[in-house]
Formats: sequence, structure tokens, C-alpha cells
Amino acid sequence: MRQNYSSGTNAGHRARLISWRKGRAAAAVAAAIAALAGTSLAGAPAASASPGVTVIVTATGLLSPVAAVLEVGGTILTQYHLIDAVDAVIPAALEPVLAALPGISVTADATVSVQSTVESTGPHTPSDAFLQETGAAQLAASGDTGQGVTVAVLDTGVDNLPDFSGRLIGGVDLTGGNNPYQDDYGHGTFVAGLIAGNGASSGGQYPGEAPGANLLSIKVAGANGTTHLGTLISALQWAVDHRSGYGIKVLNLSLGFQPTESTVLNPLDQAVEAAWHTGITVVASAGNAGPFNGTILSPGDDPLVITVGALDDMATPSVSDDEMNNFSSAGPTSPDGWVKPDLVTSGRSVVSLAAPGSTIYNNNPSARVGPANFVGSGTSFSAAITSGAAALVLAANPGLTPDQVKARLLGNTNPGPVGNPFVDGHGALNAYAAATSGPMNYHQSAALLPPTLLGATVSLMPTGSADTWNVGLWSGTSWDQGPSGPSWNGSSWNGGAWNGSVFVGRAWNDGGWSGAAWNGSQWDGSAWDGTGWNSSAWNGSAWNGNAWNSSSWG
Repeated sequence: MRQNYSSGTNAGHRARLISWRKGRAAAAVAAAIAALAGTSLAGAPAASASPGVTVIVTATGLLSPVAAVLEVGGTILTQYHLIDAVDAVIPAALEPVLAALPGISVTADATVSVQSTVESTGPHTPSDAFLQETGAAQLAASGDTGQGVTVAVLDTGVDNLPDFSGRLIGGVDLTGGNNPYQDDYGHGTFVAGLIAGNGASSGGQYPGEAPGANLLSIKVAGANGTTHLGTLISALQWAVDHRSGYGIKVLNLSLGFQPTESTVLNPLDQAVEAAWHTGITVVASAGNAGPFNGTILSPGDDPLVITVGALDDMATPSVSDDEMNNFSSAGPTSPDGWVKPDLVTSGRSVVSLAAPGSTIYNNNPSARVGPANFVGSGTSFSAAITSGAAALVLAANPGLTPDQVKARLLGNTNPGPVGNPFVDGHGALNAYAAATSGPMNYHQSAALLPPTLLGATVSLMPTGSADTWNVGLWSGTSWDQGPSGPSWNGSSWNGGAWNGSVFVGRAWNDGGWSGAAWNGSQWDGSAWDGTGWNSSAWNGSAWNGNAWNSSSWG
């Protein structure tokens, strides 16, 4: 069921917005719509007869999204104050008219799914080796468990299990179910366990990365694991509105959808950036659409957030034998060409908490580990581990800004399995080094970035104001100007010419970057392997429930 949730918008305020005091601007909107309708919609059905479509309408200029929607005969469902946007139903025939107005962008209120994966390589023994690989076990032994830091989990709800020992301190249900502590799908509980479970249900065997951190459940999806773009924006708005009351410092987004527009225009990216600017460190999964280039999902495609891919830790505590998972989405992002993911960590056959009676639990009995745990794979879980690591960093270094947390995490990584910025980012997560390193700063900004059109050629040189590989944006005691290996050399790409190749199995092929530009028009259906993307696994822009199976969770 769609949840039309609007936080903090009273009737009087909405009425004032709808009346739109700028009379001359309103007249200009009406004139523009009339002119556009007369030229571009010849032969189209009348607006009253046109079927309605649900869209997110954002504004970057003088025109109000409320007034623009009303002028085309639309209906406002939700008005946001986190970003200048509304969720609305408009006549389908007038969508191009609305989108053509100056400063107005129209985005489909897309279906968004929590991140699952259909693995093409076999699982290994279920493991919690990430605790040793990231150094979280060492931090816990020294007293840093993420205590006092609240992590908000935007997901399918979080069951209030003993493993959270009173640290599940609040929540909200935006699905209409009125219970943020009931996880009917099973994904949110698994994610929360990786972030901050203390292992109570397993006799201490399977704790999470930050077992002392607080959790906040922001439920955005029900038993089928899907939600809508508008609900996610409402969830981010709720988190920002309640950040002080709950002490929210980290926000985990283990979900995504294939973007069709620049991060400058994408309303979900606008919303995560707004949350970032209020002091919340946002961690997002890269997506499970790999191994091809240009497969980073939104909001992981946003340049500000910390985007996490999945490596295979091989169920050992040593990082020396780590390999990349071929389901992990790779950069550069489409269409902007951002160098993503930012880092990688364990995401294959990791053990966390089960939600008994949930969709995943019932459909995958072979993935159960003991009476209370479960095994799963995907970048969702890599993001969760990294959110726990962010809590560890903040517990050891209170008062860090999101940029500084990002600097600590990216600037203190272990070498990645392949050493390619578009596959394993800055390297593999090292929470111990991040929490104990000297001061580090990274000054990023997405302000005034121009939108990139689909098919446009963009430079991949790290000179932008929000590019983590731009060494001019960094300062600190430990910053290494590039990952180990030959893929990156200071501020220039080296190696052979880019040929659109993919990393197959677990190794990136030898093609490199030279001069380095990315053209979205080179990305077409022929690059997708039909065996990985088929009707049973991919439904529009979201993973349906059938994508979860025992091979995904074992």
C-alpha cells in the first residue's frame, strides 16, 4: 500500500503555498503551460480523460512545485520540506508539459527494493569473519562498541530481539502498519544485526560490528520488501526532523533503484544530500547489479554519501585472500561518471539475525543458522557493516562531521582485492584504523554541480568538488593519494584504453583508463548478461520477492 506521509506540514501552511502569493509568477506558469499544451500535445486526450501517474516534482528555480502541479490539474499527495518537492498525481498526457517548465523536474515515483542478490558463484561457509577483518573485534576488546551513537535503519522494520538489549530506542512505520518493530520481510532485522546486534541469541557467537550502538527503525517496506521513492524521501525527512531527539548520527540505506537521471536532479539523491548537510553520515549499498560498469544504484550514486560494495572475505580473518564478488555493482556512475563505490567490505555468506516468520525466513529454510540466525549475501550487508564501523569511529571521536567520518573510513582502508577505483573504491574497510587514526579531513561539496544528461560524455579526471580522488580536497596525517596497485597514479589515469570490459568472476581485466571519459550512450542492453538479468529476477526497476532464494542466502 502506498503511504502518503507528510511530516510537519500543517493545513494553513499548505494553503498558503497553494495560493502562491507570487501572482505574476503564477500567471507565467499558466501562460507557459497553455503555450506548451498548444504546441506539444496536439491530438492528446484532454487532461481530465488522461490516466494519472504518480511522480515526484522538484524545483530548482522560482516556480513552486505545488503551483506547477496544480496548474496541470494534478493532486498533491505529499509536500516535502527536506527538499523543494512534492509527491503528486498528474495527468499522464501533461507530464511532458510539466517537465518542460523552467526549473521543474519530474521523476517517476519508482518502486525501490531492499538489496538482494542472485549469486552466480557458490557460497562458502557462513561466517562472521568481518569482525576480525575490519578490526571491530579488536576495538570491542578495547572498549569501543559504538556506545552512545544512534544508527537509523531505513528498511523493512527491525524485530525487537534480545540482541538489541534495550538499544532499539525508537522508530516509525511509514507503510501504514503502525509497528516499526515488526519485520515481515526479514531484511531490516538482518541489517540491524550486522550493525549493532550483541550476539545474545547465539550465545555471543554472532555479534554485529558495533554491538553497543543504538538503533532506530524507520520502516519503509513491508512483507514484499519494496517501497516507493516518495516514501523514502518521507523517511529521510523524518530522520532529519528527529535527529536531535534520538541523537541520530548514522543512517543506513541498504536499498536502491537504477537511476535514470543525474544526481543533481534525482530527488532521492537530493534528499540524502540534505540529510548529510544536517550532520547525519549516510551509508548506502552500491547495488547487486554488477559486474558491469555503470551499475551503481541510487542513492549509492550520490557523490556525498559513503557507497559500499561487497567483497568475499573467504570466511577467514585475513584480508590477504579476499576476492571481489561479481554481483557487486561497479562504477563509474551513470550518467555522472562519479568514481564509486567508495570502499568495500564483507558481503558474501555473512551471518546475522533472523526474523522468524518473515518472508525471507519462511522461504529460505536452508539459510537458517541455529535457532536465531541467518546467512545472506549482498551489498546491503556490506553497507550495514560499514554503518556499524561509522558508529565505532564516532564513539571514539565524538563530534566528527559526516565529511570527517568519510575521511576516516576512506583514508584508512586496507588494499582492496583488485585495486581498481571503480570496483573496490579506496580499498577494504578497516574500522580499527579509522577509529584510531589521527585527524583527517575531506572537504566535499555538490553545490552548483550541473546536471549530466544521459548519453553525455563526462571526464573521469578527479578534479571535481565532490570527487574523493581529488587529493586537493584532503588533509590529514594518513592520507594516501591512491590505492595500492597500478590502477591509479596520483591525479591521472594510466594503463590501456578503456574498452567497456567488465571484471569477470573475481578479477578485473587488464583494460585500464587513459584520458578517461565515460559516455552513457555506450551503456546499452547488449552489455547485460541475459543469464543474470531475466524476468524472474528483475521486475521493472526493482527486485521482486522471487529474487530471494536459498542460493542468495547461503
